[in-house]
Amino acid sequence: MAQKDYYKILELPRTATEQDIKSAYRRLARKYHPDVNQDNTQATEHFKEINEAYEVLGDKEKRYKYDSLGSDWERLDKAGFGSSRGSSSGGSYTYDYTNPNGGFGDIFDSIFGTSRTRTRPGGSGGASSGTNPGPSIHTRASDFGFGRGATPRPQRGDDIEQPLEVSLEEAYQGSTRQLQIQSTELCSYCSGTGMRSGQRCTLCGGRGVVPRPKRLEVRIPPGVDDGTKVKVPGEGGPGISGGARGDLLLRIQVLPHPAFVRKGPDLHTTANISLYTAILGGEIIVASPKGSKFALNVPPETQNGKVFRLTNQGMPVLNLPNSRGDMYVKIEVNLPSNLSEQERQLFEQLKDLR
Repeated sequence: MAQKDYYKILELPRTATEQDIKSAYRRLARKYHPDVNQDNTQATEHFKEINEAYEVLGDKEKRYKYDSLGSDWERLDKAGFGSSRGSSSGGSYTYDYTNPNGGFGDIFDSIFGTSRTRTRPGGSGGASSGTNPGPSIHTRASDFGFGRGATPRPQRGDDIEQPLEVSLEEAYQGSTRQLQIQSTELCSYCSGTGMRSGQRCTLCGGRGVVPRPKRLEVRIPPGVDDGTKVKVPGEGGPGISGGARGDLLLRIQVLPHPAFVRKGPDLHTTANISLYTAILGGEIIVASPKGSKFALNVPPETQNGKVFRLTNQGMPVLNLPNSRGDMYVKIEVNLPSNLSEQERQLFEQLKDLR
Protein backbone atom coordinates (compact mmCIF):
# COMPACT_ATOMS: atom_id res chain seq x y z
CA MET A 1 0.00 0.00 0.00
CA ALA A 2 1.41 3.39 -0.95
CA GLN A 3 2.40 5.51 1.99
CA LYS A 4 0.51 8.77 2.45
CA ASP A 5 2.35 12.06 2.60
CA TYR A 6 0.29 14.10 5.04
CA TYR A 7 2.33 17.23 4.36
CA LYS A 8 1.59 16.94 0.64
CA ILE A 9 -2.10 16.39 1.33
CA LEU A 10 -2.23 19.64 3.32
CA GLU A 11 0.01 21.38 0.73
CA LEU A 12 2.63 22.22 3.34
CA PRO A 13 6.41 21.95 3.73
CA ARG A 14 7.74 19.74 6.52
CA THR A 15 8.82 22.93 8.36
CA ALA A 16 5.21 24.11 8.73
CA THR A 17 4.27 25.60 12.10
CA GLU A 18 1.21 24.61 14.11
CA GLN A 19 -0.57 27.74 12.86
CA ASP A 20 0.36 26.87 9.24
CA ILE A 21 -1.21 23.43 9.70
CA LYS A 22 -4.41 24.85 11.19
CA SER A 23 -4.74 27.46 8.46
CA ALA A 24 -4.14 24.91 5.68
CA TYR A 25 -6.67 22.53 7.18
CA ARG A 26 -9.38 25.20 7.43
CA ARG A 27 -8.76 26.35 3.87
CA LEU A 28 -8.78 22.86 2.34
CA ALA A 29 -11.67 21.62 4.47
CA ARG A 30 -13.84 24.47 3.21
CA LYS A 31 -12.78 23.81 -0.37
CA TYR A 32 -13.43 20.05 -0.37
CA HIS A 33 -16.31 19.80 2.10
CA PRO A 34 -19.02 17.40 0.82
CA ASP A 35 -21.69 20.07 1.26
CA VAL A 36 -19.81 22.26 -1.24
CA ASN A 37 -19.00 19.39 -3.62
CA GLN A 38 -22.19 17.40 -3.84
CA ASP A 39 -22.04 14.35 -6.12
CA ASN A 40 -18.25 14.73 -6.33
CA THR A 41 -16.83 11.50 -4.92
CA GLN A 42 -13.23 12.58 -5.52
CA ALA A 43 -13.72 15.70 -3.41
CA THR A 44 -15.31 13.60 -0.66
CA GLU A 45 -12.36 11.18 -0.61
CA HIS A 46 -9.90 14.06 -0.54
CA PHE A 47 -11.86 15.62 2.33
CA LYS A 48 -11.36 12.39 4.28
CA GLU A 49 -7.62 12.46 3.54
CA ILE A 50 -7.43 16.09 4.71
CA ASN A 51 -9.07 15.18 8.01
CA GLU A 52 -6.79 12.18 8.41
CA ALA A 53 -3.71 14.32 7.76
CA TYR A 54 -4.81 17.01 10.21
CA GLU A 55 -5.57 14.44 12.90
CA VAL A 56 -1.90 13.43 12.79
CA LEU A 57 -0.06 16.67 11.98
CA GLY A 58 -2.29 18.73 14.27
CA ASP A 59 -1.19 16.65 17.26
CA LYS A 60 2.38 17.36 18.40
CA GLU A 61 3.09 13.83 19.65
CA LYS A 62 1.52 12.10 16.63
CA ARG A 63 3.32 14.44 14.26
CA TYR A 64 6.72 13.57 15.65
CA LYS A 65 5.97 9.87 15.54
CA TYR A 66 4.87 10.33 11.93
CA ASP A 67 8.03 12.32 11.12
CA SER A 68 10.13 9.57 12.70
CA LEU A 69 8.41 6.49 11.31
CA GLY A 70 6.44 7.61 8.25
CA SER A 71 2.84 6.64 7.56
CA ASP A 72 3.40 3.31 9.36
CA TRP A 73 3.96 5.20 12.61
CA GLU A 74 0.80 4.03 14.34
CA ARG A 75 1.41 0.33 13.68
CA LEU A 76 5.06 0.61 14.67
CA ASP A 77 4.17 2.52 17.80
CA LYS A 78 1.67 -0.13 18.83
CA ALA A 79 4.31 -2.76 18.17
CA GLY A 80 6.70 -0.92 20.47
CA PHE A 81 8.90 -0.03 17.51
CA GLY A 82 10.73 -3.31 17.52
CA SER A 83 9.83 -4.50 21.01
CA SER A 84 10.69 -8.19 21.38
CA ARG A 85 8.00 -10.84 21.10
CA GLY A 86 8.99 -14.33 22.07
CA SER A 87 12.25 -15.36 23.67
CA SER A 88 15.43 -13.33 23.95
CA SER A 89 18.84 -14.18 25.33
CA GLY A 90 22.45 -13.13 25.15
CA GLY A 91 21.59 -9.55 24.27
CA SER A 92 19.78 -10.51 21.05
CA TYR A 93 16.11 -10.46 20.13
CA THR A 94 13.93 -12.29 17.65
CA TYR A 95 11.29 -10.11 15.98
CA ASP A 96 8.29 -11.89 14.48
CA TYR A 97 7.88 -11.05 10.81
CA THR A 98 4.52 -12.65 10.22
CA ASN A 99 3.61 -10.05 7.60
CA PRO A 100 6.47 -9.92 5.03
CA ASN A 101 4.78 -7.03 3.23
CA GLY A 102 4.37 -4.95 6.35
CA GLY A 103 7.42 -2.84 5.71
CA PHE A 104 8.99 -3.06 9.19
CA GLY A 105 12.43 -3.97 7.92
CA ASP A 106 12.56 -1.30 5.24
CA ILE A 107 11.55 1.37 7.72
CA PHE A 108 14.17 0.23 10.22
CA ASP A 109 16.78 0.33 7.50
CA SER A 110 15.83 3.83 6.37
CA ILE A 111 15.95 5.20 9.91
CA PHE A 112 18.91 3.37 11.45
CA GLY A 113 20.88 2.14 8.45
CA THR A 114 20.89 -1.37 9.94
CA SER A 115 21.47 -4.69 8.23
CA ARG A 116 19.13 -7.61 8.86
CA THR A 117 19.44 -11.35 8.26
CA ARG A 118 16.43 -13.60 7.95
CA THR A 119 16.66 -16.75 10.07
CA ARG A 120 14.45 -19.70 10.76
CA PRO A 121 13.28 -20.49 14.32
CA GLY A 122 15.19 -23.20 16.13
CA GLY A 123 18.68 -21.71 16.18
CA SER A 124 20.62 -18.55 16.83
CA GLY A 125 21.02 -17.50 13.25
CA GLY A 126 21.94 -20.97 11.93
CA ALA A 127 19.97 -23.54 9.97
CA SER A 128 16.60 -24.61 11.31
CA SER A 129 15.47 -28.04 12.32
CA GLY A 130 11.99 -29.28 11.68
CA THR A 131 9.27 -27.29 9.92
CA ASN A 132 9.39 -23.60 9.29
CA PRO A 133 6.23 -21.93 10.63
CA GLY A 134 7.07 -18.63 8.93
CA PRO A 135 9.92 -16.21 8.31
CA SER A 136 11.30 -14.11 11.16
CA ILE A 137 13.97 -11.50 11.69
CA HIS A 138 16.85 -12.34 14.04
CA THR A 139 18.69 -9.19 14.97
CA ARG A 140 21.08 -8.14 17.72
CA ALA A 141 19.92 -5.14 19.73
CA SER A 142 23.13 -3.39 18.73
CA ASP A 143 22.21 -3.79 15.05
CA PHE A 144 19.35 -1.37 15.56
CA GLY A 145 21.39 0.73 17.94
CA PHE A 146 18.82 0.27 20.68
CA GLY A 147 17.44 -2.36 22.99
CA ARG A 148 17.62 -2.97 26.68
CA GLY A 149 19.59 -0.14 28.18
CA ALA A 150 20.64 1.21 24.78
CA THR A 151 19.60 4.20 22.67
CA PRO A 152 19.20 4.47 18.88
CA ARG A 153 22.36 5.00 16.87
CA PRO A 154 22.95 8.71 16.16
CA GLN A 155 21.76 9.68 12.69
CA ARG A 156 22.14 13.01 10.89
CA GLY A 157 18.90 14.89 10.28
CA ASP A 158 17.40 15.44 6.85
CA ASP A 159 18.13 18.50 4.76
CA ILE A 160 15.00 20.63 4.42
CA GLU A 161 14.35 22.63 1.27
CA GLN A 162 11.90 25.51 1.09
CA PRO A 163 11.28 28.33 -1.40
CA LEU A 164 12.22 31.94 -0.71
CA GLU A 165 11.08 34.84 -2.89
CA VAL A 166 13.44 37.81 -3.26
CA SER A 167 13.19 41.02 -5.25
CA LEU A 168 15.53 41.86 -8.11
CA GLU A 169 17.02 44.60 -5.93
CA GLU A 170 17.86 42.03 -3.25
CA ALA A 171 19.40 39.73 -5.85
CA TYR A 172 21.41 42.67 -7.20
CA GLN A 173 22.81 43.94 -3.91
CA GLY A 174 22.38 41.00 -1.58
CA SER A 175 20.24 41.27 1.51
CA THR A 176 19.58 40.00 5.02
CA ARG A 177 16.31 38.23 5.75
CA GLN A 178 14.62 37.44 9.05
CA LEU A 179 13.00 34.00 8.85
CA GLN A 180 10.71 32.22 11.31
CA ILE A 181 11.37 28.48 11.26
CA GLN A 182 10.30 25.46 13.29
CA SER A 183 13.44 24.38 15.15
CA THR A 184 13.88 21.92 18.03
CA GLU A 185 15.16 21.69 21.58
CA LEU A 186 16.04 18.76 23.83
CA CYS A 187 13.05 16.72 24.93
CA SER A 188 12.53 17.25 28.66
CA TYR A 189 10.58 14.00 28.98
CA CYS A 190 13.56 11.82 28.05
CA SER A 191 16.33 14.40 28.67
CA GLY A 192 17.28 14.21 25.01
CA THR A 193 18.12 10.48 25.02
CA GLY A 194 15.14 9.38 22.94
CA MET A 195 14.44 6.60 25.46
CA ARG A 196 12.46 6.49 28.69
CA SER A 197 12.14 3.46 30.97
CA GLY A 198 13.83 1.34 28.33
CA GLN A 199 11.26 2.27 25.69
CA ARG A 200 11.17 4.75 22.84
CA CYS A 201 10.07 8.15 24.17
CA THR A 202 6.41 8.73 23.33
CA LEU A 203 6.71 12.53 23.31
CA CYS A 204 9.62 13.03 20.91
CA GLY A 205 9.30 9.74 19.02
CA GLY A 206 12.83 8.73 20.00
CA ARG A 207 14.47 11.74 18.39
CA GLY A 208 15.42 13.34 21.67
CA VAL A 209 14.10 16.74 20.56
CA VAL A 210 10.76 18.58 20.47
CA PRO A 211 9.69 21.49 18.23
CA ARG A 212 10.52 25.09 19.06
CA PRO A 213 9.90 28.18 16.88
CA LYS A 214 13.13 29.98 16.01
CA ARG A 215 13.99 33.22 14.26
CA LEU A 216 16.94 33.20 11.86
CA GLU A 217 18.88 35.98 10.19
CA VAL A 218 19.89 34.73 6.75
CA ARG A 219 22.28 36.44 4.34
CA ILE A 220 21.23 36.36 0.67
CA PRO A 221 24.39 36.84 -1.43
CA PRO A 222 24.45 39.16 -4.47
CA GLY A 223 23.85 37.42 -7.79
CA VAL A 224 21.35 34.77 -6.74
CA ASP A 225 19.02 33.64 -9.50
CA ASP A 226 15.97 31.39 -9.88
CA GLY A 227 16.88 27.96 -8.54
CA THR A 228 19.90 29.11 -6.51
CA LYS A 229 20.02 27.26 -3.18
CA VAL A 230 21.30 29.16 -0.17
CA LYS A 231 22.45 26.74 2.53
CA VAL A 232 21.91 27.54 6.20
CA PRO A 233 24.01 24.91 8.02
CA GLY A 234 22.52 23.06 10.96
CA GLU A 235 18.98 24.43 10.60
CA GLY A 236 17.39 21.47 8.84
CA GLY A 237 15.70 18.38 10.25
CA PRO A 238 16.68 17.20 13.73
CA GLY A 239 19.10 14.31 14.10
CA ILE A 240 18.14 11.04 15.75
CA SER A 241 19.52 10.25 19.20
CA GLY A 242 21.97 13.12 19.29
CA GLY A 243 22.84 13.06 15.61
CA ALA A 244 23.74 16.34 13.90
CA ARG A 245 20.96 18.42 12.40
CA GLY A 246 20.58 18.60 8.65
CA ASP A 247 20.82 21.83 6.69
CA LEU A 248 18.15 24.29 5.59
CA LEU A 249 18.25 24.90 1.83
CA LEU A 250 16.52 28.06 0.65
CA ARG A 251 15.52 27.70 -3.01
CA ILE A 252 15.53 31.22 -4.46
CA GLN A 253 12.85 32.62 -6.72
CA VAL A 254 13.52 36.14 -8.05
CA LEU A 255 10.31 38.12 -8.46
CA PRO A 256 9.55 39.93 -11.76
CA HIS A 257 10.57 43.59 -11.93
CA PRO A 258 8.53 46.34 -13.63
CA ALA A 259 11.54 47.99 -15.30
CA PHE A 260 14.15 45.27 -15.82
CA VAL A 261 14.20 41.85 -17.45
CA ARG A 262 16.99 39.55 -16.33
CA LYS A 263 18.68 37.15 -18.73
CA GLY A 264 21.44 35.38 -16.85
CA PRO A 265 23.83 38.06 -15.56
CA ASP A 266 22.55 40.66 -18.07
CA LEU A 267 19.78 43.18 -17.54
CA HIS A 268 17.47 44.58 -20.23
CA THR A 269 15.49 47.78 -19.87
CA THR A 270 13.76 50.42 -22.01
CA ALA A 271 14.34 54.20 -22.09
CA ASN A 272 11.66 56.48 -23.49
CA ILE A 273 13.02 59.65 -25.16
CA SER A 274 11.46 62.53 -27.03
CA LEU A 275 11.59 62.90 -30.81
CA TYR A 276 13.77 65.97 -30.40
CA THR A 277 16.33 64.09 -28.27
CA ALA A 278 16.39 61.29 -30.80
CA ILE A 279 17.02 63.74 -33.66
CA LEU A 280 19.31 66.26 -31.98
CA GLY A 281 20.94 63.99 -29.37
CA GLY A 282 21.17 64.59 -25.66
CA GLU A 283 21.70 63.04 -22.23
CA ILE A 284 19.17 60.81 -20.53
CA ILE A 285 19.08 59.31 -17.04
CA VAL A 286 18.96 55.52 -16.59
CA ALA A 287 18.23 53.89 -13.22
CA SER A 288 19.83 50.72 -11.86
CA PRO A 289 18.34 48.08 -9.52
CA LYS A 290 20.51 49.30 -6.64
CA GLY A 291 18.65 52.63 -6.69
CA SER A 292 21.37 54.77 -8.21
CA LYS A 293 21.15 56.58 -11.55
CA PHE A 294 23.65 57.28 -14.30
CA ALA A 295 23.74 59.34 -17.48
CA LEU A 296 23.55 57.85 -20.96
CA ASN A 297 24.64 59.99 -23.91
CA VAL A 298 22.24 59.58 -26.84
CA PRO A 299 23.90 60.61 -30.14
CA PRO A 300 22.02 62.67 -32.75
CA GLU A 301 19.74 60.83 -35.18
CA THR A 302 19.28 57.82 -32.88
CA GLN A 303 16.75 55.44 -34.39
CA ASN A 304 13.75 54.03 -32.58
CA GLY A 305 14.62 50.56 -31.21
CA LYS A 306 18.35 51.28 -30.95
CA VAL A 307 19.97 49.23 -28.15
CA PHE A 308 22.90 50.57 -26.12
CA ARG A 309 25.15 48.20 -24.21
CA LEU A 310 26.43 49.40 -20.83
CA THR A 311 29.35 47.21 -19.82
CA ASN A 312 29.50 45.88 -16.25
CA GLN A 313 26.20 47.50 -15.27
CA GLY A 314 24.26 44.23 -15.09
CA MET A 315 23.81 41.67 -12.31
CA PRO A 316 26.72 40.54 -10.16
CA VAL A 317 27.86 36.97 -10.82
CA LEU A 318 27.23 34.72 -7.83
CA ASN A 319 30.40 34.08 -5.78
CA LEU A 320 32.43 36.29 -8.14
CA PRO A 321 32.15 39.76 -6.57
CA ASN A 322 34.30 41.46 -9.21
CA SER A 323 32.30 40.11 -12.17
CA ARG A 324 29.11 41.60 -13.53
CA GLY A 325 26.94 41.22 -16.56
CA ASP A 326 25.97 44.07 -18.88
CA MET A 327 22.91 46.29 -19.12
CA TYR A 328 21.12 46.71 -22.45
CA VAL A 329 19.05 49.87 -22.88
CA LYS A 330 16.53 49.88 -25.72
CA ILE A 331 15.43 53.28 -27.02
CA GLU A 332 11.76 53.99 -27.58
CA VAL A 333 10.99 57.36 -29.24
CA ASN A 334 7.85 59.12 -28.10
CA LEU A 335 6.22 61.03 -30.96
CA PRO A 336 4.72 64.43 -30.10
CA SER A 337 0.95 64.78 -29.99
CA ASN A 338 -1.54 67.67 -29.88
CA LEU A 339 0.59 69.74 -32.26
CA SER A 340 -0.05 73.44 -32.47
CA GLU A 341 -0.63 75.02 -35.88
CA GLN A 342 2.85 76.50 -35.85
CA GLU A 343 4.42 73.10 -35.02
CA ARG A 344 2.48 71.48 -37.81
CA GLN A 345 3.70 74.12 -40.27
CA LEU A 346 7.30 73.53 -39.17
CA PHE A 347 6.94 69.80 -39.79
CA GLU A 348 5.50 70.56 -43.20
CA GLN A 349 8.59 72.67 -43.95
CA LEU A 350 10.85 69.80 -42.79
CA LYS A 351 8.96 67.42 -45.03
CA ASP A 352 9.42 69.72 -48.00
CA LEU A 353 13.13 70.09 -47.27
CA ARG A 354 13.63 66.33 -47.33
